[in-house]
Amino acid sequence: MAASGGSSQLRRDYFWNSAASLMGAASLVIILTIVTRAAGVAAAGVFSLANNAIGQQFQTLGMYEVRAYQVTDVRGRFSFGVYHATRIVTVTLMTAGIIGYAACRSASAALLPVIILIALLRIFDAYEDVFFSEFQRCGQLDTGGRASFFRILTTTVVFSIVIVMTKSLLWSAIAALVITTAVTVALYIPPAKRLFSIRPVWSTRAIREVLIECLPLFLSSFLAMYLSNAPRYAIDRYLDLDAQGYFGILYMPATAINLLSLLVFRPLLTRMAGHWTRGDWPAFAGLVMRGLRTTFIAFVLVSIVAWAAGVPILAFVFSTDLSPYRPELMVLIAGGALNAAGVILYYALTTMRLQHFVFLAYVIAAAAATALSWLLVPTLALLGAALTYTAAIGVLAAVLAVGIVRARPRPIRSSPLPSDDSGPSPSQ
Repeated sequence: MAASGGSSQLRRDYFWNSAASLMGAASLVIILTIVTRAAGVAAAGVFSLANNAIGQQFQTLGMYEVRAYQVTDVRGRFSFGVYHATRIVTVTLMTAGIIGYAACRSASAALLPVIILIALLRIFDAYEDVFFSEFQRCGQLDTGGRASFFRILTTTVVFSIVIVMTKSLLWSAIAALVITTAVTVALYIPPAKRLFSIRPVWSTRAIREVLIECLPLFLSSFLAMYLSNAPRYAIDRYLDLDAQGYFGILYMPATAINLLSLLVFRPLLTRMAGHWTRGDWPAFAGLVMRGLRTTFIAFVLVSIVAWAAGVPILAFVFSTDLSPYRPELMVLIAGGALNAAGVILYYALTTMRLQHFVFLAYVIAAAAATALSWLLVPTLALLGAALTYTAAIGVLAAVLAVGIVRARPRPIRSSPLPSDDSGPSPSQ
């Protein structure tokens, strides 16, 4: 019965985690599609710049990459109250970062409030994550997945309806912010209260410890997002909003690989941490290889579809001519596969508590992304942006793989023991 109950819980975990992940990926596609059709490619470029290049970049500050640490904190070093208080601090910093960065970088005063409000929609992803992580740590990943699914669905529906009715990114963002706030509270607070105390614990020492422990992970995550956004920053600098919109559309299929991989891998994180804690390296390595195999299969499937019909499908969905951009699409899909593999290796190294090596890997990859974006985007335009992304992610995955190989436990070689009746050694 216990085994049956565990199997049933795992099925629910997979279902609702998959539903939330699919909804998250579909949300960006749906909103970008509707924005493109209702307001044009330039508006899609504004949305992509605000949501991805700014919102997602500072979302890493809001999340502070505590999730990987929290869900693998199987011994309960910190309570949820400490994690909750820490998240409130980081989300506040995220908000300030979005406003400050947008104010410094925005070339248009008219676009500034639009960019800020769209970027602030990412606050919900950052804040709900602390509850989602605790549900998973309690063995109730399905509860977090269910809440996340309906929260993302609400944001998507509200934003889409308002953009169709008003053709205004500003009013769409305002409406989505207001309604999603209420929905987030309604979906997360009641089930959380039934499982654990949600009161933040304002212990300066404990919050500082969490921030220090996760600092390498946060810096790595911030650089990881920079790897994804470096091409967008270069497009913003060297090209125009139309090019930004095209890149955002072409990037969509690449996210499908990461999504399919994490559908299989993310529910196994706590189990993977248990294997590592018990010193069961074969089981631990087996889960990592399972994630990498899933990534390869997803890459093959997405590549076949993209090569055969990717451009026509995207052109139909977004009502935009993408026929000149088939090479860019295939390069980005390869980058998506490398990114998914990198995320799996990142989680493995985090479970092994090798955060500092992870950070070093991201520093190396970020340096490569910066150099490549300066070199390739001005000369090759969107193809240069795609090559920048894929090459930088490839560098990252290679360095992380080296870290896994170097850190794996080495078998202990036992030397033969002399028998009891052996005589003295020649040296004696």
